[in-house]
Formats: sequence, C-alpha cells, structure tokens
Amino acid sequence: MSEAKSPQGISYLSNLEQVASEYRHRPKVTRPGPALVTPAVHLKWYDIYYEETPVSAQLVDQARSFLLAELEAGRLPLKNEIGFVVHHQCSAAYILYISTWRNENELWETIYIKDLAANGTFQQLERSATTPTYCVWVLGVVGHEQQAWTRYLYSPRDNVAKYAYVQDQMTGPV
Repeated sequence: MSEAKSPQGISYLSNLEQVASEYRHRPKVTRPGPALVTPAVHLKWYDIYYEETPVSAQLVDQARSFLLAELEAGRLPLKNEIGFVVHHQCSAAYILYISTWRNENELWETIYIKDLAANGTFQQLERSATTPTYCVWVLGVVGHEQQAWTRYLYSPRDNVAKYAYVQDQMTGPV
C-alpha cells in the first residue's frame, strides 16, 4: 500500500499542466432535438452550445442532411442500430459525434468535423494512435446515455423498454 504524499511531495505534477493559465471554463447547455430516424437507425439528437449562442436551425439542418446523405451513400455504415448524435458547437468548428450501441454494451463512434472558418463541409476525423475524443461538455451527454443504456440492458429489452430508451434524453447545463 502506498503512503499518501504531502503537497510538498507532489511537485512533479507542475510539469503535467494541460490547462492554459488564461483559460476560463464556462458551462454549456445541451438541447435534445428530433431523433434522426431511418429504416436502419434510430439516433437521438443533442445540440451542445454556449447558452448565449445557440446552434442555428440552418446548421442543424445541414448536419442532419449531411448525416442522412452519408447513411444513404453507405459512407456511414450503420444498419439496424440505435444510439445518439452529439452536434457540438465549438469556437470555429462543429463536431458530430455519432455513437451507436453494439455488442450489447459497447459504444462505437464516428466523428465528423466542420471547419466554420473555411466554410467547409463535414469531414470524417481520421484516427491515429492518440486521438481527441470527448470534451467535458460532451461527456455530460455520454454519461447520461451510458446510464440510459444500462437501464435498458437491465430491462426486459422489449419494444416498451426500447421506446423508453429512445425517449430518455437530457437537457440543460453540461
């Protein structure tokens, strides 16, 4: 068993700083939107943004249209899946996290990024050995979804339980 270190004995932590001194963290909010539903998928929808700058209806429509086109073209290979989308408004980009439940208890993910400064389209994030995943705001939604899916797994997993899962969405501060 290791002994607890005194604050003087943990000076090595100062070398591990990940937060710029000028950074000021602020809450964002999440708002559920209509699910993205096709014959092959049911994806709950969440928008995350600073309260004073909500995601515009036009950008939400663009993101939804983009995902539908990806599904129809087979570039987003989801079939008979259930999960959720997080549409996150960042400083100069929008990120789409498409998450589906597979193998009973695994969350699988595809990420698309849209660079607003370049007025570009969504591009799939290429993964490397170490790749960004969730920020603290998106983790609020992921945490809620983990709990909702766990409730589903403990249920009879019939259509009533599945309907309860797809209706269970969070809203408010993250």
